[in-house]
Amino acid sequence: MCGIAGILEFDTGKQPSVEGLRRMAQVLTHRGPDEEGFYHSGPVGLAHRRLSIIDLASGQQPMMSPDGQVCLVFNGEIYNYPELKLELTQKGYEFRTNSDTEVLLALYVYYGTDAFAKINGMFACAFWDQQRRRLVLARDRFGKKPLFYYRDPHRFLFGSEIKSLLAYDGIEREVNLAALHEYLTHSYIVGEPTIFKGVYRLPAAHVLVVSDKQVRRFPYWEFKFQPTDNPPTEEEAVEQLEELLRQAVRRRLMSDVPLGAFLSGGLDSSVVVALMAQLSDRPVQTFTIGFEEAEYSELGDARVVAEHLGTDHHEMIVKPSALDVLPDLVRHFDEPFGDSSAIPTYYVCRAARQHVTVALSGDGGDEVFAGYKLYQEVDQFRQIERIPTWIRRQLLKPLASAVLFTWPGWNSLYAMGRWQDGGLPCELGIFPWIQEQLYSRDLKDQVVQHDPLAFSRRILKHAGHLDAVSRYQYLDTLQYLPADILTKVDRMSMANSLEVRSPLLDYTVVEYLATLPLSFKLRGGTSKYLLRKLCERLLPASVLTKRKQGFAIPKDRWFQNDLRAFAEDLLLDRRTLARGYFRKNSLKRLLKHHASGQRDYSTWIWCLIVLEMWHRLCLEG
Repeated sequence: MCGIAGILEFDTGKQPSVEGLRRMAQVLTHRGPDEEGFYHSGPVGLAHRRLSIIDLASGQQPMMSPDGQVCLVFNGEIYNYPELKLELTQKGYEFRTNSDTEVLLALYVYYGTDAFAKINGMFACAFWDQQRRRLVLARDRFGKKPLFYYRDPHRFLFGSEIKSLLAYDGIEREVNLAALHEYLTHSYIVGEPTIFKGVYRLPAAHVLVVSDKQVRRFPYWEFKFQPTDNPPTEEEAVEQLEELLRQAVRRRLMSDVPLGAFLSGGLDSSVVVALMAQLSDRPVQTFTIGFEEAEYSELGDARVVAEHLGTDHHEMIVKPSALDVLPDLVRHFDEPFGDSSAIPTYYVCRAARQHVTVALSGDGGDEVFAGYKLYQEVDQFRQIERIPTWIRRQLLKPLASAVLFTWPGWNSLYAMGRWQDGGLPCELGIFPWIQEQLYSRDLKDQVVQHDPLAFSRRILKHAGHLDAVSRYQYLDTLQYLPADILTKVDRMSMANSLEVRSPLLDYTVVEYLATLPLSFKLRGGTSKYLLRKLCERLLPASVLTKRKQGFAIPKDRWFQNDLRAFAEDLLLDRRTLARGYFRKNSLKRLLKHHASGQRDYSTWIWCLIVLEMWHRLCLEG
């Protein structure tokens, strides 16, 4: 895994700053601690930081094509590179290394921007095509590897992280209030704009071409969610799923450095480890994080699976003092990021990095197999539509605005008042009351024209032909997965110079599951139905009956006890209030009500803490 960065100057005769490019690379050292490399040619400068995984002796970047016309910097892994290498060799390409980097370079030389649809892997890459005088950027299908860019009339910058763009100098650190509004709706930022005005993220499965000062962007792959009219039998589906998953795991065992896996004891990570155990000639190294609060800890569940599969198992306990690392985590994300499971993710990555350089995970299982509890509750939410529209709009909506958010039943009242016929729960956002009672008048006025759910609505409209649960799966795969789950795993793993691979998100697996009927995923009250059928062959029965448990920290109790004073001091500090975003009295009410134990507002408190720390560390620091 690596970090990449670069600059293309638009002004005639101007060359990129050598020192500026080195600063861009320096702040990405955690993504690639082993080596660095640079390329300079006329208006272009490219930088690369390497975490050596495959072909340790060669494969250095930036890498040039044999004729010197194309230069590549690349972050990621190409899992099908042996097959692609054979195809390109038969076309006459003579390889100089055993790296997947050179295979990617050769693919572009032969196929241009059509190359990316041939790749099975995770990647963010940039090519300087000297002959065509163009810069080409691309990102993998599901957005596992990040890529950001900035352009103005004089230049174009790109990098694996926003901090690399800011390191070059010349970009104003100005808050994008529309993105801030999205963060306070979802707990993460969706779409292309970032929290910094003028800085954008390249969407997953897209190519961006910069030529003659013009920027053109287009998709090279589209996720199609369409159940077939002639589905296989259940037994055929289980057999096909097992074969696809086995191939996906086998591809991700390719490594010239030590390799292990995360293990929570749930279905997703357990099936990955089970297949790894079958395909490995030595015990798999597995890693688990737990808490002193038993209801949040999965140590026992993971231990059962580890003993059943005979893994070399490692455990770690996370305590409230673990939040001492929060400032570092905020810096690694570059943007406000409110998923508190970043804390245990960071620590499990740190624990794994002490033993391995690559770890496999079960990420993506809830999205592609329909594992989230909310999928089972969609029909319950839609019962709201039985309430006449005029009652919802004319009575319930204004009533929710008039009473305090601490009033019993307020969340349900708000949901009923704003429910759109044919809607889904996600359209309410996770912070339904913030605009109503926490936002200051000034912030409301500045964001009133921006719909923080517009991105979600576009995806849902595109999936209008699907049933409600499948629409939600489609939305989560295209929004929640890349913007939250994969962002979290990338930043926390790279903070520890660890590469994480996700076999459940092999696109062959995802595409196959998208063709199956909903009943293969959600049947009655049973989630992940097809995966459970497969796991019956591989895992102990206790895994199949284990209650679903998210990778969460006990923040509800922490903010009532150990971290109560910390939260109050930070959120009610003069410096925080002076930003003018929130009403002081509403903040006080929120903190007090949570501390009383009457209701859990820990998710809201966490997101507000992260937002303030981001201001101090990333915007002003």
